[in-house]
Amino acid sequence: MTGQTSSPGDQYAHLRANAAAQKRATVDRLSQAITQLEAEGRPVNTFTIKEVSGMDYMAYYRNREAFQLFQEHSTHLRKEREQAQAKQQATGRSKSRKPRKGQAASHVVKVSPRDPLLDYKRPRLIELLHEARAECDEVKRQVKTERTKVEQRAQAERLELEQRYHKLLQEHMSCGVTIAKLEAQVAEYLAFMERFRSSLRREEHEPDQ
Repeated sequence: MTGQTSSPGDQYAHLRANAAAQKRATVDRLSQAITQLEAEGRPVNTFTIKEVSGMDYMAYYRNREAFQLFQEHSTHLRKEREQAQAKQQATGRSKSRKPRKGQAASHVVKVSPRDPLLDYKRPRLIELLHEARAECDEVKRQVKTERTKVEQRAQAERLELEQRYHKLLQEHMSCGVTIAKLEAQVAEYLAFMERFRSSLRREEHEPDQ
């Protein structure tokens, strides 16, 4: 047997590892783009990110970690958080002069941001949809190709086992024939020896002429 067939649980382990590496690379590219924009004092949005990195919005929108990084550093979303925080603090001061427990200034207040997809026009959305479908079809094609390779390897190994089995069976049958011939020769030899002994006994008991 040339090798052991992979179990169903880890057939696509290398595909998952490749996908994880691509996600990590997306996060790293986005982080570098954001760092560059902030260092240059430029706003952080989908257009400036694409300008400095070439990354389309959908590239990090489908990546949870990358999209969270974008939300934390987006100039527009940051302003919305600051406005929401200022409004919340103003409301708190109007109700009471005493600060509430746990009411501390925070730069990353969690609010529900406006989906950036709403800023796209219909032709761009259709283009993004086609890109997503193309990526989905490509993943399906890779999975199908990998499954075909696994099935082909399993079939080749099965044929090899069958050939080895038939070879061993032929050798076993050949050994059986050889053993049968040897047993016949041994039986013939024993019969000859028995006749020879009988002849000797008769000669010993016959009187001399």
